[in-house]
This record gives sequence, structure tokens and C-alpha cells, in this order.
Amino acid sequence: MVVMNLLARDLETENAALRDELERARIQLRHTDEIKRSFIALAADELRTPLTILFGYARLLNDCPENERLKYASIISTYAWQLKNTVDAIITLQQIDAGEIVLRQESLPLAEVIDAAVESRRNELTSKGLVVQSDVPVDLYVRADRERLALILAQLLSNAIKYSVEGGAIAIDARPQQASILINIRDNGIGIPAEELPHVFERFYQGGDPLIRQFRGLGLGLAVAKGLVELHGGEIGVESETNRGSVFHFSLPRALPNTRRDQLVSQSARLMR
Repeated sequence: MVVMNLLARDLETENAALRDELERARIQLRHTDEIKRSFIALAADELRTPLTILFGYARLLNDCPENERLKYASIISTYAWQLKNTVDAIITLQQIDAGEIVLRQESLPLAEVIDAAVESRRNELTSKGLVVQSDVPVDLYVRADRERLALILAQLLSNAIKYSVEGGAIAIDARPQQASILINIRDNGIGIPAEELPHVFERFYQGGDPLIRQFRGLGLGLAVAKGLVELHGGEIGVESETNRGSVFHFSLPRALPNTRRDQLVSQSARLMR
């Protein structure tokens, strides 16, 4: 009888544990469903607006005077880049989650990659009257996947442009550390409240401050940057002060030029500067 009672108690304990586990699974499933619904709603809204603008200006481009076409083409290019960034962010996060990203790392001249990233955002920079001040030594090399590094820079630059005040400046610098390179991207924008800082790299995070929420976006860009930096073995962080701006910094493995071509590119860039 005693044995039967012990077995019954053990069975009841096990059943209770299973019920608790099932309830946790149900809660997690509901949370996942809520995230999916939020994502679909945000993505639909985020994609619809630039698409509408693109179609509108594309129609205007057909009928406008010659001297207006360059302006409309610039607007179309800006919103096309916005769409590309959104799609790239969605696909990249999906690949990170699935463990499908294979980095093709090589020795890359950092200044060259940063200059290309800045140039790709030229229309957005010009539309807000922003100046980019770059202080990246031409002899700094990082070991990275060129395409993924370009995406990291695109997301961080997009964030800096979005929150910078019109007519302001974005500063980029890079400094060698022992085995890595530290890259800083500074803006003079609205800044991030201290209580928001621990959450800025979370997916879909929009900020509780109404001033931050007024800026559109899926809240994926910084999550993408974080995921890709960490895949490279680096770290990413942010420092900010309300109404004074923010500095996002990340590290990548340091590398040396590994070909004669790298050395020639470095020498050529040094002469041009």
C-alpha cells in the first residue's frame, strides 16, 4: 500500500510537471504568433509606402520635363534602396536563425569598403544635407565577408541618417586594437534614452520615446548588424545621450594585406588622399 501511494504521488508530480511544461509551450506559441502577426503588419506597411512612392514617381518620370527627371530619378533611387534594405534585413535574419550563412572571409581594405558604403547612401545623405566625415587609415585591413560587411555598414549608416538632424554630420573612424579593428559611427541626432539602450538591438524594437517611434522602420536593422558582427567573431555596442547623438561601435578581426594587389590598392588610395 505504501508503495502504491508513493507511485501515485510520483505520477501526480510528473503529471503536474508535464502540465506546467505544456502551459509554458502554449504561452510561448501565443507569443510567437503575436510576433508573426506584428511582423506581417509592420512589413506590409513598411513595403507598401515606398512601393507607392516608387510607382508614383515612375509615372511622373515618363511625362516630366527633362530638367525634372534627375530629381525624380534620385527620389526613386532613394526609395529603391530603402526597399532593398528592408528585404535584405528580413532575408538575413531568416538565414541567421536557420544557421545558413556561410561567411566568405578575406582580407579587406576597410577604408575602401566604408567609402563604398557611404557612396551607396549618397542620395539619402544629400536629401538631409548630411556630411560624412571619415577618418579611417588606408592601411587598416579586416578579415570579413565583403557582402556581409557592406550590409552591416548599410544598416548602421541608415540608422545614423534616420536619426541625424538635417544639415548635421556623421563621423566614421576606425582604430586598431590588439587582434581586431574597432569601427565607430557617430551621429548628432536625437539620441537614445538610457532606459532604451539595453533593447536597441532587439528585433522589432521601436523605442518607447514618442520622438523615436515617429521614425518608420521594422526595427530589424540593428538586429541584423548585431547578428552579422557576432558571426564574424566581433562585438557591437552603443553609447548615447538624449539630444546629443549616438555612437555605434563594432569590432572585426584584424588582417594584413595578403596579396600584391592589396598593397597596390592601399598605396593608390594613400596617394589620392
